[in-house]
Formats: sequence, structure tokens, C-alpha cells
Amino acid sequence: MFRCMHVESVYVFIILSLSCATAATAENLSKEQQSIKELLLPKKGENTSEENIKELFSKADDNYSLLPKGDFSASMNIDYSYFEAAQQTTVILDGRFTILDIVFDSERTLSTSVGLDYGITNNVNVGLSLPYYIKNNEQAGITSHDVGDTQVSARWQPTPSESGKLTSLVFISASIPTGQSPYETDLEGKRLATGQGFPSIVIGANFFKVLDPLIGFGSVSYTHNMGADDIRQLRTFFLGENTIPGALTDVDAGDSFSVALGLSYSITYDFTLSMQYQHSITDSSTFTWEYATEKEGIIEEKIKSIPFDSGVAKVTAGWKGENDKYMNVHFTMPMTPGQPDIIIGISFPLK
Repeated sequence: MFRCMHVESVYVFIILSLSCATAATAENLSKEQQSIKELLLPKKGENTSEENIKELFSKADDNYSLLPKGDFSASMNIDYSYFEAAQQTTVILDGRFTILDIVFDSERTLSTSVGLDYGITNNVNVGLSLPYYIKNNEQAGITSHDVGDTQVSARWQPTPSESGKLTSLVFISASIPTGQSPYETDLEGKRLATGQGFPSIVIGANFFKVLDPLIGFGSVSYTHNMGADDIRQLRTFFLGENTIPGALTDVDAGDSFSVALGLSYSITYDFTLSMQYQHSITDSSTFTWEYATEKEGIIEEKIKSIPFDSGVAKVTAGWKGENDKYMNVHFTMPMTPGQPDIIIGISFPLK
């Protein structure tokens, strides 16, 4: 009995947290939800828990991990991140830099995101994520707040879940640049960026398998960043020992590939612990800028950044209550430079 309760509890928890295993841009996908607790609780005159589990995974109408057709859910995610000595920098032409040198402009960030999900069918869900940011740059003495980039997503479970077999969830999401772009802010002004400044599309898949009393899970995803053009942001550029004022006019952002692996364990029926590692590789980005000279007039230059690797380790504790209520608390630590020193977050259902 206890062994089966472990399987069910871990299974529910991993469905709620699978979407968090994708790249940065995917860290914003909505939590999966399901209700199988009642199927596993033995009632008078009914099957035992072991028999219920077997029936659960062989019944096509009940064994999809997504929201059932016509169901709607809403959840809240709150994250706090801290950057040590993060600041918006000038661009060094003969040095090595990444796109993060331009994008990251705040030391402390508090973000809230409302996730909405709807079941089109039992194995197809659509979602919408609406973020809001409060950012503070201590060095510049600036605090600003604004909406972030909106995300829309769709998830599809190709085949029903079966006990002992690998289950997959395919997803696609799009990031719409509704937040304040880092390429449109006045560097001397009082506004901080709350978006990435360009649209992007993420495609990938989540996988999980019950290894009683553990569940192994992972994900792979590819992000296509579309970049930003028709911008004109005044910046200071360095060429050797010379300082050159110019304007950033175009950003061709590199694509990225992300892989995540993890394990979940149900310590009790209501408490689950999950650990995972995620690694992403971002390709080089190309920045186009212009500056004026007395002899040659306007000169256009292109700068190519170095590829960027990022790795993070994440621990999530989940509490599950009645009526599909849950609370997940996660703690994320960077394994590579150029990322937040710490991220602490919490998620819970609104409906």
C-alpha cells in the first residue's frame, strides 16, 4: 500500500513540475495538473490500490497526464532572483562578451506570473503565461516595474501513460515581446528592461518513467530567437584604447539548445522532493552598430559574441493536498557564471 501511494504521489508531482525543466525561456511554461487521487483510494467493495493502479494505466480515458477536455486551471508563480554585481555594460569590440552583457541590467528581481491552462482534448492542452516584474538596480539607484514577455503554449501527449513505460509530452511555446525591451531603454534613464526584446519560439518534449518509488524525468528543447532590428540605442563602444560613441541598430540573437535530467521521490503521501540539472548552450549572437567619422561618414560594424553555456541545479519540494491543491517551493543555484546567484520561487493553484 505505501509503495503504491509513493508511486501515485510522485506521479502527480512530476506532472506539475515537468514544464519547469526546459530552457530559460521555457522556465515560464505552466505546471501540469491532474486528479488521480480518488482512483487510487480504496473504497468498500472496490479494488485494492495495486489493482487500481493497474487499471489506471490501462484505461485510455483516465491515463492522460494533461487537463481533461473542457477543464480550466489557473496557477501563480512567484520568483525572487539576485545578481551579484550585475550591471548594464558598454560593448568591448576587441574583448569577449555574451548577449548577457547587454541584457542583464538589474541586481534584484521579483517576478510574478499567472499561468492559465485549458484542455482542448484529454491529450491536448493550451496555456497562457502573463508575467509581471519589479526590478531594482542598486548601483544605478533605479527601481522599475512593468509587464514581461507573454508566453503562449500548447502541449500534446501522443500516447496514454502506461505503468513501467516511458511517457512523453511534446510542447511548443512562443514568447511575445510585450515587456520593456533592453534595446529600447534609455541607458541614462529610469527604466529597466523586463523582456528579452525579441520574439522566440521553443519546441521540445518532456519525458518521465515510474521507477518505483522514484520517477525519472527529463526534457529536451530548442529555442529559436528571432532577434531585433530597426532599433537605435546609443551606447559607448571600445576599439582598442579608443572610446567611440555609436548606436546599436540590429541584434541577431543566437539560438539555444537545452537538456534537463532529474529524479523525484515521494517521501510521504503528501510530500515529494525533486532534484534536477539543466544545461543550455546558446549560439553566438551578432550585434550591428553604427558610428560617425569626419572623413568616412557613417561606418557600420558587426560584433559577434562568443557562445554561452549555462548550467543550473534545482531542488523542488512539493506538498499535495485535497481537491488538487498543491504548493511547490523551488531553490535554484547556478553552476556556470553569468546567471543569477540564486533563485527562490513558489507556485500554487488559483483555481
